[in-house]
Amino acid sequence: MSLDARRAGDALAASAADLARVWRAGRAAARPGAFPGLLDGLVEPFLSTMGEALAAGRDPALVWTDTVGVVRLPRDARRGGEELEAEWDLVEEVLETSLRALDAEPAAVEWIERALVLARAGTRALARGGGTPGVLVVRLLSDPAATRRRGGGRR
Repeated sequence: MSLDARRAGDALAASAADLARVWRAGRAAARPGAFPGLLDGLVEPFLSTMGEALAAGRDPALVWTDTVGVVRLPRDARRGGEELEAEWDLVEEVLETSLRALDAEPAAVEWIERALVLARAGTRALARGGGTPGVLVVRLLSDPAATRRRGGGRR
């Protein structure tokens, strides 16, 4: 028996913190020198907002505009765009796996895919200087990989 959109949304909202931890672990494994990720301050609130909106039957276009969080953008826009896309790919992968495990109905999967497309577009707009209410952009002056110290000790 498939999980309807309301129940799938409730499950996603309730597990947003756990899904964000899975995302962080996958992102850290893919790019161990960079911490935190560019979307690190946005993933959990986005997942929570998305689950709540899906459960309430709201328009997926409202998820991005209702999300409150922080996006870190590197000085190099091209590289930053590539990093953002890779991080959103991982968000999508975590959600696909979760939705398969929940056996969510196709309508719920399509709704989430739409919300993800709009969130990706929203972060691209941020990188070009656009804004979204509730999303704080932090511009990095150094390479994102420079934020993690090598060797783990104090210096």
